[in-house]
Amino acid sequence: MKSRPLLAAAAAASISAAVWALSLWATGHNEPWDAESLYYVTALFAGGLVSGVLIPRPLWAHYVGGVSGQVIYELLFLRIGPLFVVGVGFLLAYTLLFLAGAFFGSRARLHFTKPPAAA
Repeated sequence: MKSRPLLAAAAAASISAAVWALSLWATGHNEPWDAESLYYVTALFAGGLVSGVLIPRPLWAHYVGGVSGQVIYELLFLRIGPLFVVGVGFLLAYTLLFLAGAFFGSRARLHFTKPPAAA
């Protein structure tokens, strides 16, 4: 199915953008990495977990969507400053947490939906 990567990327983009959208409410900061809490790393991992459970494969699409969702959110809703490019670099690294969550979520889904072996 050719639309599976697109679906995975769209789910990941939506979830990762939601991490940023909820940041002000959860932490008091527009940018989640400015918070003095574990909100950002926890939310990214949990978001990846949900994304991986929803659409287990392909994992690369979860990473692309995770980065895209965060960058698009920043471009649409935050004031862009001179450190934007540096921020994108940080997003590339932080989104590895989202990817790890997607990996574990996809493995859990595939494990629990596997048909039982014939006796």
